[in-house]
Amino acid sequence: MAGTAGPATVDKRTQRSFGYQWTVFGEMKDQFEEDFLNYIHPVGREFFTGKRGLDAGCGYGRHMFHAARFGARMVGLDFSRAIERARDVTAGLTRVQVVQGDIARPPFQPGSFDFVYSLGVLHHLRDPEAGFRALLPLVRPGGAAFIWVYSKSRGFTNTVLEAVRAFTSRLPLPVTRGLSWIGAAIDWVGFILPYRRLRRALGPRVDRVVLPRIRVYARYPFQVCYADWFDRLSAPIRFYYNEQDLEKWAERAGLMNVRISSTGLYGWRLYGEIPSQTPAVSATSGAVDVRHRG
Repeated sequence: MAGTAGPATVDKRTQRSFGYQWTVFGEMKDQFEEDFLNYIHPVGREFFTGKRGLDAGCGYGRHMFHAARFGARMVGLDFSRAIERARDVTAGLTRVQVVQGDIARPPFQPGSFDFVYSLGVLHHLRDPEAGFRALLPLVRPGGAAFIWVYSKSRGFTNTVLEAVRAFTSRLPLPVTRGLSWIGAAIDWVGFILPYRRLRRALGPRVDRVVLPRIRVYARYPFQVCYADWFDRLSAPIRFYYNEQDLEKWAERAGLMNVRISSTGLYGWRLYGEIPSQTPAVSATSGAVDVRHRG
């Protein structure tokens, strides 16, 4: 995780890592619309029409691009220089603004938004739950918040990855980029391309003997696999969660109409609503309606 470095040092490394990542790998792909809809379940395209939303940790803007196309007025917030790429990606959309700032200290007035989401971001913070709690007051009473975080389900893999990244996250970023290309190339030539060929020849029955991650990356071009390898090796901090962890987050925040569900082996998503009559964040836990959908 963060190791022995001080908080300011870890924050700077995180800022530098993701600024570099989303400048180098900031390409839009056709599959990202489907990915976005998967992350924000149980809402769909119709949710966004006429609403004002915040993308907290927007990176290069791939999610808010689709939220704006679905009809929302979007603000993208990011700590890193990836915000410059986000401005370019969303340049043709009149309903998008981008702001450089910190999730832990968001530069907005309470109740400024109808919804906020943070997808694949909070688990890279030194205190992910504190980042989550900092966002909730920005949403008006009755509004919604949704997040996606990494899963604990692959315990052995995550442990090995943490050990490797303790070294690779401290390398010069171009070196980590080179190692990431090697990892992605091995995946691509050794597993993904053979899987694609076998599936064309033998059909879906091949899926039963192929690792889930290979099936996932077979949907995308090489660049997505390459970018994800960089994320694995470069990000200074990665935390992992399960259903019970997110239940506790929702309960402590006092969210209502909560939906918690998995996205397979890799992550958990949480959707909840800000109570209409009570503060979004309180010192004591309140009643919470938690329902689960796989």
